[in-house]
Amino acid sequence: MELYIDINNLKSFIKSKDSDDFDDCKRMLRRQLHVIYNFDKELLRSEPVLQQFVTMISEGRGRSEESDKFLPLTSMFPERPIKSNSYSKWDWRQLSSVYLIDDIDSRKLKDKGCVLIGDAGEEISILMRLFCGMDYDFHHLYDLQKNFNSWEQLTADNQTLPCTDIVLNDRYLFANTYDLVECNLRPLLTVLAGKVRNRINIVVFTKYCASDKNGKHTALLEFGVDKATSIIKDTLEKTTGMKPNVTFVTSNDNDKIPHDRFIITNYRLIRSGDSFLYFDTKGKKITNGGALDIDSMANHETYTFVQSLLEKLQACYNDIARLNNDMIIGSKESKFIRFNN
Repeated sequence: MELYIDINNLKSFIKSKDSDDFDDCKRMLRRQLHVIYNFDKELLRSEPVLQQFVTMISEGRGRSEESDKFLPLTSMFPERPIKSNSYSKWDWRQLSSVYLIDDIDSRKLKDKGCVLIGDAGEEISILMRLFCGMDYDFHHLYDLQKNFNSWEQLTADNQTLPCTDIVLNDRYLFANTYDLVECNLRPLLTVLAGKVRNRINIVVFTKYCASDKNGKHTALLEFGVDKATSIIKDTLEKTTGMKPNVTFVTSNDNDKIPHDRFIITNYRLIRSGDSFLYFDTKGKKITNGGALDIDSMANHETYTFVQSLLEKLQACYNDIARLNNDMIIGSKESKFIRFNN
């Protein structure tokens, strides 16, 4: 994951060294993040405190791809002045980056809830949101049978972060009644988009139709594409104030849709052993699953793993679209999956 930081934000961060959370944030910069400085490296010559800090952060990185970079003022990222739609042409890496920038217009982007962005003085609070808990924790595990009682618990535990895109992989998400799917999908999407005030792209990888001739099971076709689309669109529009772009990547071949259930957003990977249908319409837990895992993409290994997951999903889409493009249903808009519209 990349961290873009302006010189005034770097100075502010160093000055916050007495904060209880400073050491954890500094350790994350050094061991997990790829730091991109929005200023010329020559400026360090006249700033010995900055020089010492930058040297400490970059020491022992080992691999060349983790070497920190310096951008001259003419190449600062994001481009200045900041606009409310500055993110519209960014790729998934840029949309999954963190921005500590000193710009009077940064609020225009921050209010959208699309990326993690902080002004001078907010460095610690922004970086701490990357952790899944306190004390340098990039992973949170919920025991579904003991300590997970509603989707809203993710919000209470500060797992809701800015996002532009949601990629949901669950073969059997629509293999149940309308009421059961609705009472899980609505609160789940509301939680994921809780901080967002921009248009979200959501791509759902799922099975197209059930192969059960007795009609005991369903998939997207039997459930109803329009019904599924309506649940997603209505929920996200109510949450964000804007209609989302909804796409289903479907197949009748189980080998075309990954078996694992997971959700990818800009800063989190959410993994489940069971389909994301945990509760009935009365809120009673019905899943037999064991765990719900939340991982922060600030962790270098998780970030690399998510990259491989997206490549796998891209290959799945490419294969499905090549055989029958009609199995790709909806807007075909995403920053995480490339569609051949």
